[in-house]
Amino acid sequence: MSNERLEAHNVWRDSALPELSIVIVNSDGTADTLRCLDSIFAHPPRNLFEVVLIDNCSQDSCIPLVAKLYPQVRTGTAPVRQGFAKNYNLGIRLARGAFVMILNNDTVVQPNALDRLLAALQRYPAYGMVGPQLVWADGALQTVCARPLKTLFYYCLELLFLDLALPTGKLYDAYRRRKLIARPSGFIPCISGACMLLARETLEQIGLLDETYDFYFEDIEWCHRVQRAGRQVAYIAEAKVTHFADQSLSKVKVWAKQSEYRGAVRYFRQYYAVSTFQLYLLWLTTLIAFWMRFLAFACIEQISGEKKYAADYKTLAKWILKIRVDDRKI
Repeated sequence: MSNERLEAHNVWRDSALPELSIVIVNSDGTADTLRCLDSIFAHPPRNLFEVVLIDNCSQDSCIPLVAKLYPQVRTGTAPVRQGFAKNYNLGIRLARGAFVMILNNDTVVQPNALDRLLAALQRYPAYGMVGPQLVWADGALQTVCARPLKTLFYYCLELLFLDLALPTGKLYDAYRRRKLIARPSGFIPCISGACMLLARETLEQIGLLDETYDFYFEDIEWCHRVQRAGRQVAYIAEAKVTHFADQSLSKVKVWAKQSEYRGAVRYFRQYYAVSTFQLYLLWLTTLIAFWMRFLAFACIEQISGEKKYAADYKTLAKWILKIRVDDRKI
């Protein structure tokens, strides 16, 4: 990026409030964050914008390097190592734009994506939140970008049969991908937290991300809340964002899976008033899923001699055995 371009963005930040605020969180992913920033400033929206970057107490903070390469980026550091919702809320509170986007740091913004998302939100008053078409590095579509709201039954199916790590999950995902490729932009119950854009007035109406969700389900809950407020969530197929996905997750697999279980319990309690019996089914399904993965990875490790995730899933299976199904603190 040229010095002239950097100076222009500095002038914009200081002279007027931006139309768009892009909030990014870095958790030990400096290379991903820099790649994301490169793409934003290579393909910026036409109108004034700002980037707010929160560092999640990374072992090697990206802020000094970002300050050197992109001095126009506004930065902050989390007070303690914390989850997705708390970090993005920190950035949202700093944001000054009329429109606010949360964007994963393991993404690359494609040309015109930001303008197309903004245009959709401005053109259709019924839309409260929009998200782009997410693609893998090879260009294949990620079905998570346009999906139904999760039900307990569907989530249990995912755990046992539809996980992308399973052959049945890969087949089902291929089926969904074929359907989604042909799907035009429009209302969809749920988009992905990798990239979500909403107007400030919607944000003021529905509130920030729910910080009681540590990791997983906070984006689904936000989509649910938008619709309860009488607005629509929309998928914008013309706006493309590459999502590398789970670049930092492999470093915290046990913590992430524990957070997913807690998030699932909270979400189904909050929106579906599940019974203790249904919570027991969720607990049992999760336990079976953990043991299935432990056995699968143990076999793979035995054959290949390469360490995978068997130990992680054994730890998770032992952990969930100690969980009280009716514990309201989960």
